[in-house]
Amino acid sequence: MSNSKSFYMSVWRWHFYAGLYTIPFLMMLAVTGLLMLYSPVVEKWTNQDLYQVEQVTQSPISYTAQKKLVAQAYPEDLIKSIHSSRAPADSTRFQVMHNGDALTVFVDPYQAKVLGDLSISDSLYAWADNTHGTFMLGDSGDKMIEIAVSFTILLVITGLYLWWPRSGKTLKAALCVTANKGREYWRDLHSVIGAWVSVILVFFCLSGLAWASVWGGSMLQLWSTFPMQKSASSVSSTLTHDSLNVPGLKQVPWGLEQSALPESIASRNTETVSLDQIIEQSQTLGFTQFQVFFPKGDTGVYTTSASSMSKDIENATDDRTVHFDQYSGEVLADVGYADYSLAAKSMAIGISLHMGQWGLWNYVVNTLFCLGILLICITGVVIWWLRRPQGKIALAAPPKPKDLTLWKQATWLLLPISLLFPLGAAAIFSVLIIDRIALFIAPKARAIFK
Repeated sequence: MSNSKSFYMSVWRWHFYAGLYTIPFLMMLAVTGLLMLYSPVVEKWTNQDLYQVEQVTQSPISYTAQKKLVAQAYPEDLIKSIHSSRAPADSTRFQVMHNGDALTVFVDPYQAKVLGDLSISDSLYAWADNTHGTFMLGDSGDKMIEIAVSFTILLVITGLYLWWPRSGKTLKAALCVTANKGREYWRDLHSVIGAWVSVILVFFCLSGLAWASVWGGSMLQLWSTFPMQKSASSVSSTLTHDSLNVPGLKQVPWGLEQSALPESIASRNTETVSLDQIIEQSQTLGFTQFQVFFPKGDTGVYTTSASSMSKDIENATDDRTVHFDQYSGEVLADVGYADYSLAAKSMAIGISLHMGQWGLWNYVVNTLFCLGILLICITGVVIWWLRRPQGKIALAAPPKPKDLTLWKQATWLLLPISLLFPLGAAAIFSVLIIDRIALFIAPKARAIFK
């Protein structure tokens, strides 16, 4: 076997084993991604009696009065925030914590009545989001998905190498399916779709990893979070911006989640400013579509936020978060996209694109991408099924090259994974060790892994 052929087989073997672990996760991520993309649209369409008021008049009641209506309807519950309406015919939405469950409570400001509520924590979106992020397995599932996404980077690198045109085949021809039957057709379909979506796939991997516990939460986010002390003279020692989120829904900009919240300065005058004053002041500052989070405790603050994370706005570069003293109404901190670190700016744009926040074209691209990922996974399984030995129990992995030097050289493809994604690198080397131990202890297992 020639050196180039041996290296090709080495890369193919890495591609196969990475796909073996990754395919179930990629299919799950694609399906739940589609559910997260369209479930808010379906929810609004099927609950128009809540999202829309029956009649618009010239005299809606104040926001403070609307909050009192919610407090009367949910006397034992915590009212967390209010969403400003997009249009006069929209009802006002409050977020309420009820027995550990987050609810959206809808108020008709013209008839001064509570229209009803919908669960946030038990919604289809929350289920899809939880599955998308943790496989419904908590922290362990989060790490398993982080490994799968890290392996996906390896799949892209090895896949592009295997797809790259050889033997006089042009790049233009390699971007089209030329075979029309048999395993060659499925292989062409698999590799061509993979080549077309490879760049977007890497983008989705990197932006998705921003939420992962190790790469995102423990590494990247720690050094890219905005230090609130730069803007506020006094900050909380216990509360962060993440405390503004509710179960089942991320609303706070990614770069602010781990930053401490500012604190209000209690004075002799213990009366707080009204909600209407805060909303009016927010609009004076330039906010149009936004939500206001209510103070928590005596030192809590009003927080007005407009971000693509909460889907209030589409353009992440318009992200803005302002904190107000609950007693004086004074602006304690004003943080916008320009104040983010480079990593936080990148993630703000990346996450908004990942979530389909940039309009119709973003919806279409994300939909086609998810369908493309499903097709890549299905065609990968079909290719394996067609090439497996008949009547034998075996993985039918690509044969290991006899020249182990070249097999080891292929491990250089793992260098980006090792440097950037620690969980992925740890998993790869663990598999290599287990593979060696298992085959040494049980030689009969060799037939299965061939």
